[in-house]
Order: sequence, then C-alpha cells, then structure tokens
Amino acid sequence: MPCPPPCAAARWARPASPTSVGLTVPGTGGTVLASTIPGLPLPREFNRVFKDDELTYTAQIAYNTNNGFLAYAGFSHGFKSGGFNLDPAAAANGANPAFNSEKVDAYEAGIKTEFANGRIRANLALFHMDMTDFQVLEFTGVQFQTFNVAAAKSTGAELEMFGQFDSGISVNLAVTYADARYPRNCANGVVGNAATLQTVRSLCGADLTNAPKFTGVAGITYDNQITDSGWKMLANFNINYSDDRRTSTSPLDTNGLPIPLDIQESYFKMNARLGFTTPDDRFSFELWGTNLNNEITRGITANTPLRGGAGTRSRIGFVEEPRMYGITLRAKY
Repeated sequence: MPCPPPCAAARWARPASPTSVGLTVPGTGGTVLASTIPGLPLPREFNRVFKDDELTYTAQIAYNTNNGFLAYAGFSHGFKSGGFNLDPAAAANGANPAFNSEKVDAYEAGIKTEFANGRIRANLALFHMDMTDFQVLEFTGVQFQTFNVAAAKSTGAELEMFGQFDSGISVNLAVTYADARYPRNCANGVVGNAATLQTVRSLCGADLTNAPKFTGVAGITYDNQITDSGWKMLANFNINYSDDRRTSTSPLDTNGLPIPLDIQESYFKMNARLGFTTPDDRFSFELWGTNLNNEITRGITANTPLRGGAGTRSRIGFVEEPRMYGITLRAKY
C-alpha cells in the first residue's frame, strides 16, 4: 500500500556521482543528494583520490675487524601507503573509508661474531621502532577493515647462535624478546567515527595483536654421508616456543572487561624431518612431521556475526595448523 506524504518512503534513483547517492523523496518535487539530508544514515561524499609521498632512507655504520667480529648501528625511515577500505558501507554515517599512510623510524645496533674458523657464530641485535599512523587490520566477524592508530612502538633484543661440527651435526638456537605495544596516548589526533575511536582508545596501553614477549627456536641437524657407497642422510629436530599473546584486535569488550578467549597461552611445538639421498644426488625422499605434539592454538579471534549483545558477544577463532605429517619425494633430471 502506498505511503502518502509526509511519510519518509523513498525510492533509489541513479547516483548523482560515484561518491554520492541520489534519492527521490515524495513531497520534495525531485531528486536530492542523500548527503544534503541531515541525519539520513546514508553514505556521505568523500575524496575519491588518495595521494601521498614520502622519502625513505637508511643510514648505517659498522666496524669490522676482519677476524670474526663485526659491530654495527643503523637507522631507517620507512613508509607504507594508505588507501581505502573497499566496502560499500564504509562511508555510512559520515565515516571516511580512507586510511592514512603508516611511517616508521627504526633503530638497530648489534654485533656479529665467529669462532673456530666460522664453525660457531653468535649474533646479538637490539632494536626499537616508532610507528605513526599505525595501520591495524581488524576482522569484525563480517569483514576486514583497516584503520589508523596514532602511535605504536616495539622494543627488544634478539640472540642467535649456530654451531657446526665435523661429524655433520649442527645446532642452532634463537631467542627474541619484543615489547610491541600501543602507548597510552595512542588515540591522540586520531580522526574517525565513534566506533573506530572507541576501538582505538581501548587499544592504548595494550600489547599489539599476535606479538608475544618471548619467542624462541632450538634445533639439531645431522647432514652427512652414512655409507661408503655415498648415501646421505638428513635428520632434523626442532622445537619452537611462543609466550602468551593477544589474538583479538581490541583487548576490551564494550563493557570494559577483558575479551574472553583473547589470550593464547604460551606453548611449544615440535617438528622433525628424516631424509635420504642417493649417491648421485638424483633422488631423495623425506619423512616429516610438524606440530608433532598437536598443540592446538589460535591465530585470530573475533566477534561472531549477530550472536550475543554488547559485552556478551559470541566469539569465533581461526585455529592454526594441527599435527601434520607426510612424505616428500624429489628427483633431478
């Protein structure tokens, strides 16, 4: 049944431009731009052109004794272009679908050492990064969208050690400490709609997503000839460690409480490989397995679409690879 004036019934007309919507509204006598009707929750006009430029550069100084010792320090300025969220609802309620370019100032200093004619190596690096207009990719449960956080920082150290022995056995160890966080003033100067601003403010003072404080890997490898006929064997075992890490974009729900299932607890994952190669190096086969202890971990968690209310949302998670094993055959011709 038709809706008589002054009912707010309307029918869509051809858009007046790619970034504005035209409506034919009964009682107005014609088509008007949706962006000119106050309070109408429809896309507003926005700049369709994103243009930015930045000078990126690197400076480094090093001291090398040419006797197995190198010390270095460096600085670099990086840049990642901004753009648009390709979502037809991105400009609803006055929101601008564009996001700014990200810039980073990175500092690093370290040493690289060798012993026993290069058979033993040890490297240490210290680093710090200051990021402005940090781009955050959020999965809302329905779509992916990118928005800017005014600042993010990462400070840490990395130690690597490697040893090679005459028997064909080598060992490796690497440990990283990284404090990747949003400073408490990370929302200063951020422009956006109410929902985006609320999300950014909830991030301030929290760790970055999927950024554990400590990570490490240790392994042992045997790679050598095993018979006088020339057959070779490769055997490797390694174990990876990850500290607790956040898996959601925001650490707090709309009730101001920690989001359920946000924290992925620390874990170890073990991997192994056993392979043999023919004397002429033409054929090889390997048995391998990853995550042999079948540690089930989450990569990303997010709100389930249309499930639960504010502060009591249902959650979904993207599970990382479980135990996997297989055989690999190679041939050279």
